[in-house]
Amino acid sequence: MTESTVTEAIPTPSRPSADPVMRSPATRLHAELGAKFSLEAGWELPASYGDTEGERSLLRESVAVADITARGKIDARGRIDAALPVGGDGDLVARIADDWALIFAPPGPVGSRVRELEARAGSGAMVTDVTHQYVGFALAGAGLGDLLARLTGWDPSTLAPGQATGAPIAEVRAAVIRRDLAFPVLEAYVDSSFGRFAWGAILDVARRLGGGPIGWDALRAEGWS
Repeated sequence: MTESTVTEAIPTPSRPSADPVMRSPATRLHAELGAKFSLEAGWELPASYGDTEGERSLLRESVAVADITARGKIDARGRIDAALPVGGDGDLVARIADDWALIFAPPGPVGSRVRELEARAGSGAMVTDVTHQYVGFALAGAGLGDLLARLTGWDPSTLAPGQATGAPIAEVRAAVIRRDLAFPVLEAYVDSSFGRFAWGAILDVARRLGGGPIGWDALRAEGWS
């Protein structure tokens, strides 16, 4: 009787995607708060903290803070008039000075937008992808005025809707832009090295006012983009 050898194929275990996942510096803090995350354009977004409807009510009745770091961010400096506003659905231009603007885009690569700006501006401007340089927060809701009164000595009433400037938020220098939607919104962008500190400081004050954290789902459901 001849023995035969049977070689069985060993299945290869599934491997996680090799694509890198981008996260806000405050991601661990969101997880500790019970955040539920979603993956969008390579970014891990804090989608909600377990109660999207409750988060939406904070915008209408109180005050809330959201981590919007996943926005694409472009810095344009120099003679930028010829390049602005930049095209692209969802782009938001924050003109901070005559020769300086920040352009905010939906999550995802901004290489094509950078090239478009460079082509339109010519040699008179420098255009840079600064997506990972800034951490962004949306401070929003009916109680936004009370929140800002406790976070900054800067007078937000000096900033008209759609305008941007530099101002201290929680004692951290920030680029801020006012956006009046169905609810008042101030977007603040700080250097990424201050991201965790700024999130904690802003959220602490928001909670004292009866507010709290909200995710992207609630913001988008109320018309933010």
